[in-house]
This record gives sequence, structure tokens and C-alpha cells, in this order.
Amino acid sequence: MTPRSLIAALASAALVVSPATAPAQSGGGSLPMPPPPPGSSQRPAGAATPAPAASAPVSKHMTEATTTRVQGETPAQAAPAEQKPQAAEAPPPSAPKKVDPAIFDEALKDYFDGDPRAAAGPLFAWLEAAPKTDDNYAWGQYFLAKSLIDLGLTHAGASYLARIARERSNPNVIPKALDALKQLTDRPHDEVMIDEQVFGALDLGFLPEDTGAYAHYQQGLVDLRVGNERWANTHFAKLSETSAEASHAKFALLVTRLKQVKEPTDEIINDFLALTKDEKLTREARNESALAVARLRYERQDYTGALEAYSLVKLPELDPGRASLYLEEAWTRYKLGELRASLGILTTLDAPSFRDEFLPDKYLLRALIYRDLCHYLPAKRAAKELTRRFADSLEAVRNRDDLTQDLRLRRAANSHGGTKRAARFVETLDLEGERLGRYAGSFGDRLFTHLTKLYDLSRAEAVRVYDARLADAVRQEADTLLRAAEQVRLMEYEVGLKLYERVKKGAKVVAPEDEQPMSPTSVAFRFDNEYWNDELKSYRVRIESRCIEETP
Repeated sequence: MTPRSLIAALASAALVVSPATAPAQSGGGSLPMPPPPPGSSQRPAGAATPAPAASAPVSKHMTEATTTRVQGETPAQAAPAEQKPQAAEAPPPSAPKKVDPAIFDEALKDYFDGDPRAAAGPLFAWLEAAPKTDDNYAWGQYFLAKSLIDLGLTHAGASYLARIARERSNPNVIPKALDALKQLTDRPHDEVMIDEQVFGALDLGFLPEDTGAYAHYQQGLVDLRVGNERWANTHFAKLSETSAEASHAKFALLVTRLKQVKEPTDEIINDFLALTKDEKLTREARNESALAVARLRYERQDYTGALEAYSLVKLPELDPGRASLYLEEAWTRYKLGELRASLGILTTLDAPSFRDEFLPDKYLLRALIYRDLCHYLPAKRAAKELTRRFADSLEAVRNRDDLTQDLRLRRAANSHGGTKRAARFVETLDLEGERLGRYAGSFGDRLFTHLTKLYDLSRAEAVRVYDARLADAVRQEADTLLRAAEQVRLMEYEVGLKLYERVKKGAKVVAPEDEQPMSPTSVAFRFDNEYWNDELKSYRVRIESRCIEETP
């Protein structure tokens, strides 16, 4: 027996009911009511109903009819009601209304004429009345989704596209729906609904190459998250080497392997370096690969190689840059002994575009540079600047307050990772929820009410996910702040010892380093707190060393 016939047989078997237990129906074809027990029609009103004989099955409706008579009724008046107890309560179900196909055709005409606003309402009304077995039902969902997306309601459109993928009622519509969903993944979207429940959970081997590649990539990511690298490789092996998903899969595998090894190998570093030149990747992915190379080389104390990797990061024109990237480069130059270049980068981080960045290590590095140059008072002031600037956040941590209410920690948590994506999705839902109000008149009451409820429920779930991620992220940022504050306190102690240290007899000031002569293209000027985007990476600070060298 084929699966379809087996399902039909099971469905028909489930509808078979024993005549002794089936409730009587008032429509045609129902079982006849059994006769009432003897003497039941001559009982006075309000009297108790005797138990039926064991050999005679009694209908539930007949029993209710004999126990709910109105006082004052005569037996002759009650008899017709006992014979047809359900005639007035349950009228026979009416046949489903046929849907006028002209509504669907007119809505499609409006959509293809470039008026999705006029097409959305009729398409929703047609979907409400049409049975799901209609040949055009999935097409109606698809064009309603496209209309909503064209109107800026991307989440509402994505929900209908995801429904098409889950129901799979029309194989001809599924590839188009999944392709439209794939295009929505470049912007903030519902990761659970699209990435996990659609692309990460369905068997999509029949899809075209581009959409199928994205599906296998997402399924591989799901396997990597739960620790099944072998299953992930099974999906990644189905990706074409020329596809962008194959390059993204390599990056995901390398990141996973980094978490499993204690010491990064040359092979992993070289693989990351190869991804920095892969044009199939986005600029953001190539930059992340370059940062991975730089950080791994820094851990291996290859500071020159780390600087070369930082130079591979390409940012848009006139972009002020990334504060974290500049800070990492400053630490690398400090390790190389380029104190003045490192201090110039720290000056860059004081620009207005970076003043809201959460960079507690910046003050620690500045104090270290001043200490190494024997400028002890500036070093002490730089160390105290951290505790002064982050006093409120440190106090909140000590008092065990709700860290999600701290503005600095909250801003830091929202600046990267999954918390950033969740925050952007909540903002998208808020924006689209406000945009929905513009279409209240043209959509009609039913569609507007449906979409309002959809956005309210989606936003509630998105806020729940965001709050959970935010709680974890602020704890990590608070830990970073506490570590920096602890190191700064140690730095203050060391600087205090150096500040009051006795100078031994015969000591002399260390000769300043020979500075390279400036070329005609170089410009030196007194800094007056003016910042320009095209100069941020080129700042260097002239500062003399005050250290004293002891003679043997």
C-alpha cells in the first residue's frame, strides 16, 4: 500500500464510530434515535429520571431531553421535543462557500501592475476563504508575502514564505519562496524561524544549486553548534568550491577548531590567511579572517606578522575605523617597543567617534607607556582615569545591581555578537510595526488586525531572546572591566614605588633615541584636539624619555 493510500485508510478508519456510542446527528444519514424507555413520557415535571435498562442503549441527547423539561409542560407538549431533541440546537452544517477566482486574478493584476498595497488585502481575503487544497493557495501566500516585503513589512512577508516551506503544499512554489527567504538573510531577521526551522530542518535536496547550497550551509552550522563536526562536514561536502557558502563553511570550521586546540598551528593560521584573499567572501568576512590571523600571531609573539595581518583589514573610504582594531594594533606596537606610535593610536581613540566605545584597556596601556618612559605622574593620572570614568559601572558591579540597566555595559554588550543581531531585529520589528499603521485603511480590518497580532507576538519573543543574550553579554563586559580595574590598581602601586624610588649615586639619564629625519611628505604640528578621519591611523606622539640608567 502506498503512503498516500495508507494515510487515507487511516483517516477513514478514524471516522468509523460504534453505533452504540456515536452521538445522534440531526443531518441526513444519521442513526435513528432509540425509543424512550417505557413510562418516561408520563413523568411529572422535575421528577428524577430512572436509570435505563441494561439491555437498551440510551442516547445522551434523549437523556438530556427527559431531564430538562420546563415546569408546566404537559406530556403531550414534551413528546415532539423528545422525538427530535436536536432540531433547534444543531442545524445541519452548510456547505463551504465557493471562492470567486476573480478575486485572486484581480489581486495578481494589481501586484504585477506595481501596486502591492492594493493587492495585499484581496490576497489575504482570498486565502481566508480558499481551502488549503486549492491549486493556487501556495501562490496566494507567495504573492501576499512579496507584496508585504515590497511595502517594507519584511518580517510579515518572511512568515508567509516560511509557512510555504513548512507546509510544502505546492512543489513549484517552494524554490521561489526559499530563494526569497535567502535574500532576506542579509538584513536583521528571525534566525529561529528562517535559519533553523526552514533551512536548518528541512530536506532540501531538490532545490536549485544556490538555494540548496545555503540550506546545506545552515544545516552544517546547526551541527557545529551542537558539536557534531562530522555531520557538519557531510553537509559542507555537498557545497561547490566556487560557491560563497563553501568559503563561509571553511571559516566556521576553522573557528570551531580553534576552540578545541590549545595552541594554534601554522596550518590553521595559513588557512585563515587564505580566506583573507577569497573574493567570494564578503568584506566583513575577509576582515574577520585577517583579524583572526593577527590575533593568533600576537599570541605566538609574532608581533611583526600581527601588524602585517592588521594591515589586511580593509574599511570603506572615510570610515573612522574600528576602535577595537586600533587598540589591538596599539598593543602590538607597544610589544614591539614602538611606544610613540602606540601612544599616537591611543590619541586616535580619544576622537569623538570613539568616545562611547567600551575600551577599559586603553587607560591601562597609556599608563604602561608613560611608566616605561618614566613619566610617573602622567602614568598615575592615566591609571586613575579608568576608575573615574567607569566609577558608576564598577559601583553597580560591587553592589550586585542589575547590570543590564547600566548604560555603558549595555552599550558594550549591544556592539557585537549575537546580542547585536538580536537588538537590531527588535529595532526592525519596532520600525515595521510603526510602518504598519500607514496601511490600516487600505489593508482592511482583518488583514490589519492579523498583522498587528503577528508583530506583537514576534516582538515579545524577540525581546525575550534579546534579554537573555544581553544578560550573558553584560556579565562578560563586567568581567573585562573588573580585570582592567584590578590591573590598573596594580599599576598605581608600581608607579607609586617608582615615583619615590631613590636615585643611586652615579646614575645618569638615558640618552634619547635617535629620531629619523622627517621626509618632505611628513608634517608635524602641535596637537589641538582636532581629528580628521584620513589622519587617524597616522598619529605619532613626540615624547622624551625621563628614565635614568644606573652605571655599574
